[in-house]
Amino acid sequence: MRLSEFPWVVVRLDCKLCPRRGQYRLARLAAKLGPEMDLEAVLEEVAVDCPWMRRGRARQYDSRCGIRFTDLDGRSHPPPNLPPGMARLRIVSQDGEIHDVKQPVVRRR
Repeated sequence: MRLSEFPWVVVRLDCKLCPRRGQYRLARLAAKLGPEMDLEAVLEEVAVDCPWMRRGRARQYDSRCGIRFTDLDGRSHPPPNLPPGMARLRIVSQDGEIHDVKQPVVRRR
């Protein structure tokens, strides 16, 4: 998978082995690294300063950096793609029907 195919606007990263974590805006990350960069290469580029990062082929018993995309492993809730002010409110009824809630228009003077 390439960076241009990443499914969310916010790219969240964390390490399985240490407390390092962070997040980037997808557009800024793609502008910096290139939209066609492979996701494994993105991880290596972001964690270049990690003492556990080993470039190239790792041996079976070598320690290796545990950096990963938080939202691609399926255990976390993905980040919202819209800022809270732009997200639409929805009501889900007991029968599963979804209703959009119209938000009042705020007029500024």
